[in-house]
Amino acid sequence: MNPRADLLELLRAARRSAADKRKLLLSVYGLLTFAPLFLLLIAAGRARLRGEFGVQLKETFLRPVQATVDLWDGVLAGGRWGTLAGLLVGLWGCATLVASFFGLAITRMAAGELTGGRRADLREALRFARKQWIWALLTPASLFAGGLALAGAAALLFALAGSSGVAMVLAAPAGLALVAAAGFLLVGYLMGGGLAWPTLATEWSDSFDSISRVYGYSFAHAFRLLAYRLGSGGALLLAAVSRALRTALALGLFTLALTAGLGTDRASALLNELLLEPPDGPPLPRSLAGWAVFLSAAAFVTAQLARLLVFRLALRQAVYLLLRLRVDRVPLGNIDGYKPDDTAYDPVAQGFELVQVEEEIRAE
Repeated sequence: MNPRADLLELLRAARRSAADKRKLLLSVYGLLTFAPLFLLLIAAGRARLRGEFGVQLKETFLRPVQATVDLWDGVLAGGRWGTLAGLLVGLWGCATLVASFFGLAITRMAAGELTGGRRADLREALRFARKQWIWALLTPASLFAGGLALAGAAALLFALAGSSGVAMVLAAPAGLALVAAAGFLLVGYLMGGGLAWPTLATEWSDSFDSISRVYGYSFAHAFRLLAYRLGSGGALLLAAVSRALRTALALGLFTLALTAGLGTDRASALLNELLLEPPDGPPLPRSLAGWAVFLSAAAFVTAQLARLLVFRLALRQAVYLLLRLRVDRVPLGNIDGYKPDDTAYDPVAQGFELVQVEEEIRAE
């Protein structure tokens, strides 16, 4: 088959796959699962700065935006770099933990649609994510955590050597080896870490095969992978700008419609109820209309963010298949991530009855 035709068909299939409402629903579930973990992490960071975790937890859940802004301002202004590093690693861990299930299910659906040309089965994708989520978690976590651990070991070794010249000379080879190993792991993670989930979803492999493919593409075909990553990043950036403009336009039109329907005074009072801090009590809407406007705006913004996340996962799958197509020279028609025993495509599991036909063989 013509490689150019394969490429165009792959891009068209990726756009169709990203528009699936079922993937959007999975992405929304993932965001709703991540939100309380994020707030718990913010409350823990505030408690480290100010103490009293229970008080900070209540304040964070009542005023999440203000609590998050205050935390980052306090960390940066106070020079609490250790707390900042802990927050960033914690955010990465929470996001990876949640996405290892929901993101892997979305990637699995995209892999089936882009390779087999069949409509993805949601239940099969969820079963696959439940079985494989530990590999999806361990693959990027092992690379990232291993790189950080080796870098920390190198820093500790140089710190123990201190200012002694003899000790520094003795520790230098081991320290440089640790730094090189840490750089190897972290560069591979940054360059090709996004290929781990498509490998799992497409090849039905484990973490070891994912890591081998990640490093094989990252170092043997670094320029091609970088070009694909930059292209997909540009497409994602354009999509993000487009979604942001649409969201701003929709909220602006909604505000104009609200003003035209309720009048200037009532619309202004309703918006102040949502945007301004009340004199007493929790910062929550005080009326049914306020709750309706708040939930509608929150649902719309969440849906736009969920669409971007689904598109990002579809682009990752497309990048992986482009590498399989252009580097490994494997036609898309020969890549099928479904094993023969998949129940989603098993005739017996789908309710069909197998009939055994017995034929008499006449003796000559």
